[in-house]
Amino acid sequence: MRITNIFIFCFLLVSNHSRAQLFPADSALLNYRIIGFTFPTEPKADNYKIELCKGDYTGNDFDKHITITLKGKTNRIIGKVPAFGQVYSWRVTALQGSKIVAPGKVHHFSTGTGPFIDTPAYRMTIKHKAEKYKDGYFFADATRALYDMAGEPVWFLPHIDGVKSDSAAVRDLKLSGYGTITLLIEADVFEIDYNGKILWKGPDGRKVRTDTLQGYHHEITRLANGHYMTLGFDPVPKRPAPINRDSIMQLRKADTGKVKNRRIMLRKPRFGKLMEYDAAGSLVWSWDAGKYFENIDLSAYPEMAQNDVHENSFYFDEAHHVIYLSFRNISQVLKISYPSGKVVKAYGSINAATGDTVNNLFCGQHAIRWSEHDYLYLFDNGCSSTEAPKVIRLKEPASDEEKLTETWEFSCPVEPIKLNASRQNQPATSGGNAIELPDQSMLISTCNPYSNIYIVTMAKKIIWEAAIEKMNPATHMWQAVPLYRASLITDPEKLNELIWKSVER
Repeated sequence: MRITNIFIFCFLLVSNHSRAQLFPADSALLNYRIIGFTFPTEPKADNYKIELCKGDYTGNDFDKHITITLKGKTNRIIGKVPAFGQVYSWRVTALQGSKIVAPGKVHHFSTGTGPFIDTPAYRMTIKHKAEKYKDGYFFADATRALYDMAGEPVWFLPHIDGVKSDSAAVRDLKLSGYGTITLLIEADVFEIDYNGKILWKGPDGRKVRTDTLQGYHHEITRLANGHYMTLGFDPVPKRPAPINRDSIMQLRKADTGKVKNRRIMLRKPRFGKLMEYDAAGSLVWSWDAGKYFENIDLSAYPEMAQNDVHENSFYFDEAHHVIYLSFRNISQVLKISYPSGKVVKAYGSINAATGDTVNNLFCGQHAIRWSEHDYLYLFDNGCSSTEAPKVIRLKEPASDEEKLTETWEFSCPVEPIKLNASRQNQPATSGGNAIELPDQSMLISTCNPYSNIYIVTMAKKIIWEAAIEKMNPATHMWQAVPLYRASLITDPEKLNELIWKSVER
């Protein structure tokens, strides 16, 4: 009896293992069109053939409707189906040479639909076809989707457990170095796989706000050491005791008219934190902007009248142990030594440590980055609404006597936004990012209210351009869908890694 039970147990293990090898499983609903097919191996086979039909077919009907054939030498084959919102039938045949070793059974799966893809209301327009990186893929956070360079969606963000991802703001959607996807949804940060399974979640998100942190914002990056770095909100400051009218007038006179909004006298600006978590969700390092600025005369920062110092991006140069942290509303970038947290440089309109004015090379900037070619670069929203946004590269000073200098600039070919006279000296745009590609060209994503994405060479030649648009039902005209950030997968093998790791989980 015991031998019989052991036999049954071993049989079940082998049987379950064989079933687990089949992907997509029968009746699976997929949020992508590029699929990693897996199936049990056949000992006598030296190659395999997958046949697919668009529709629900079996038997002779299946053979009559085969439209896609994939071939491979192993039981792992990646293929692409033509559309979302469809049922597909598929069959794998094991071959030895051209001889059939084992005919396969027909299986079925479906591709789902998302609110921003395969719909008459949204479209991706390619304005300049890809000359280089034509085999790449790009994430657009506004539509929560991954596209090929011809503008066809191949993946969309499925529903995340406990999150209304269709209506929530999604930002910083990108591939990590671990074959996973990181992103921010509202005030929560996540790491997910290709299927949308949550692999990691920030411990202090929107639903778990604490006295010291009220959710996350702007950016989430998985580091080379496996940790996660992100930005967090401080709680909204309490309003201090009212200042009498005479004190307010004296402060206004002392400020020589620079601060026109008296809220700066009535409410302490809101700061935030840069945080590093380990895989278990424990906080292992942090940098507090509020502590850094607490001894600074805030009247030197007229922009703080908005009550938000607004850290909006960071870049951790892990090799050199420094972090670049960008503050949009005060047009400043801090260079911070890691792990000491000491600010070693301050670039921007005001040096927070001394109050001295430094060179004004950028304003309302987003997405600070450091290049392996030894320069900084960022997306510059500009200090005036009459300017178009641009990307600039900056050479860091080699000594205290030298200054930050601009070495390259690309002005986005869009019409400047027309604002009323009272806002002429404010950035007209918000968001945007740039990512240096392997050949030093730039992927550039414009910002609200634009929706253009470019690849631009060092010679400032546009070699690819796209725009996301939606139909305005009131005007029956296409209008821009503003991105916050875009990212590019230049190596298709990185997408393959993402696919296989998700299948193996």
